[in-house]
Amino acid sequence: MSKRALRATLLVGCALNTLPLFAQDQQPDLVITPNRVPMSIQQIGSSVTVITQDEIEKQGTKSLYDVFVGQPGLHAVENGGPGGFVSVLMRGAESRHTLILIDGVRIGDPTSTGNEIDLSLIPPSDVERIEITRGPQSALYGSDAIGGVINIITKKGKKGPPVWRLRTEGGSYGTLTNNVSVSGATDDTSYSIGFDQFHADGFKRYGYRIPRLAAINPSGTDPVNRYGGNARISKKLNDWLTFEFGLQAGWSKIQFDGGDNSPLAPLLPNFQTAWQGSTYQKMIAEQGAFRTTLSTFMTRFVKDTKTHSIYDYLGTIYDDRYNYHYRGTRLGAELQEDVRLGSMGTLTLGTRYEEEKSDTGLPDIKRQDTKSIFALYQISPIDRLNLSFGTRLDHVSSFGSFTTYRATGSYALTPTTRLHGSYGTGAKSPSLYQLFDGFYGNAALKPERSTGYDVGIEQTFLSGDARVDVTWFNNRVSNLIDWLSTGPYSGSYFNVNRAHISGTEVSAEYNLVPTFAKVKLAYTWLDTRIDPNPADPSDIDNGARLLRRPGHSLRVSMPITPAPDWTLEPTVRFVGSRADKTFDPAGNELRVELKPYVRFDALAQYKMSRNISFFMRAENLTNVKYENVYNYGTAGRSAYAGLQMTW
Repeated sequence: MSKRALRATLLVGCALNTLPLFAQDQQPDLVITPNRVPMSIQQIGSSVTVITQDEIEKQGTKSLYDVFVGQPGLHAVENGGPGGFVSVLMRGAESRHTLILIDGVRIGDPTSTGNEIDLSLIPPSDVERIEITRGPQSALYGSDAIGGVINIITKKGKKGPPVWRLRTEGGSYGTLTNNVSVSGATDDTSYSIGFDQFHADGFKRYGYRIPRLAAINPSGTDPVNRYGGNARISKKLNDWLTFEFGLQAGWSKIQFDGGDNSPLAPLLPNFQTAWQGSTYQKMIAEQGAFRTTLSTFMTRFVKDTKTHSIYDYLGTIYDDRYNYHYRGTRLGAELQEDVRLGSMGTLTLGTRYEEEKSDTGLPDIKRQDTKSIFALYQISPIDRLNLSFGTRLDHVSSFGSFTTYRATGSYALTPTTRLHGSYGTGAKSPSLYQLFDGFYGNAALKPERSTGYDVGIEQTFLSGDARVDVTWFNNRVSNLIDWLSTGPYSGSYFNVNRAHISGTEVSAEYNLVPTFAKVKLAYTWLDTRIDPNPADPSDIDNGARLLRRPGHSLRVSMPITPAPDWTLEPTVRFVGSRADKTFDPAGNELRVELKPYVRFDALAQYKMSRNISFFMRAENLTNVKYENVYNYGTAGRSAYAGLQMTW
């Protein structure tokens, strides 16, 4: 089949609404992301965290930033409060090194610098659970999975009559969120459909370190409006064939400040309207020992940005206004075959085609396609020992091929002690922007590569009332892509550096008083270093820490149930110092340090009846002043309250 015919077939498949690989019903202890098939989390060698719907709703509905912050091995960054760009740094890797999936569909933005996606576009209200798999996972998922994989799984209907749900919340900074959904299932059909709205007046995003900037417009705000929706429908066609369809979309409009791009008037308002939508279709055939899954998928990004900046260039004052238009598309198909071999384990084979396209308003549209094959073999050679071995070959049209592999193991040494570990390689393809941008692109870029491993022990105590999981990890990244200056106000992307990342993750739970009080802890120690760059000994990054990674981060919470209908949960979060960058008046880069901070939050929930719940959240109770990004603001003391009803 020709490339043009294959592309047309995929487009028709998407238009006819045929899904991805990750929509099966799951029991609470089953995960699907680490090995691409449902397995008990106790059998997984990789380090995995599952965030349940209950935990997601406790963090509120402003942004997924509130859900990710403080998770083991994960550092979330939000630029300037609600509506600001949200990214995650997993195990010290770059944000572009974490693969983000929605229901198993890759959703990286082809128009962004490194294929990153703005997670602020995804409403938390649509999410049923999140599976976080840490460590290099490119052997199963291809490019981007150097740090790990985050699979955001949307809600699915449960058997029974239609259930309607309304959740509304409001509070500080003019925040108002509403979510309405309906879900249900019959013997052969399940469905879940939801709609989300979010508004916040916010605060000035820039000028956090310079009080005089805030004084220019002390009542100024940078508002945000976001709308989102999701649908997930599954139909069992007969005893062996199931069809599933999923759709997720988000739209937002935000105001932000000119900041460093407008040094003479940094609070000038800029505006961005963004839309992101993804759809998947899937046919699942299951007969005997064989399970075949054919998926098609498409993701679309649309961004329109209006910027206004005033600056001094060689003694001349410039007042620039620009309108930027970005359009990105990602589509493809995947075939996966799972074969159950009885006592000989399970074999998974797959092939995938993906095309990504970026239109930035220039005459030529940039595109590249990726063809992949992968295999995973899982076996339990002896009781309580589970092993997996995987490999993958990716061929990218813009530069060539790369091969990755992974091995994992989990062994229950005793009923209360489990050892787990993994070893693997990762890769990240250069983005369309890094390769082909007319000003900064470099078509000779090579893929970023990594080799990483982790070793951990999970121990339960006190008849199961206490659990501790400690994991040590190490990752070396080579061919890091960075922008380098090639002259006054000019530069390009090059493979310039290597980085060495190591650390320790700790997660723990302890039932202080069963059914009354529990303590939950997550701690990460992280050491990141950029290896010296022989090509540029004067590079200020040589031997320095990677940006915005805290050396220490800790989150401790204590859910308390003083009465059957009440839940209270105070939380303490500590984030250590981090490195960041800014510019001096001459435009030269400077490394700076973001100070450590401690933040206190509290939650209260009251179940008024079987169908009505009331909740309140207080955040940053001590009104601590801190930054996620140099000179960008964060919320002070704030409070939110809301109501949830089902019928």
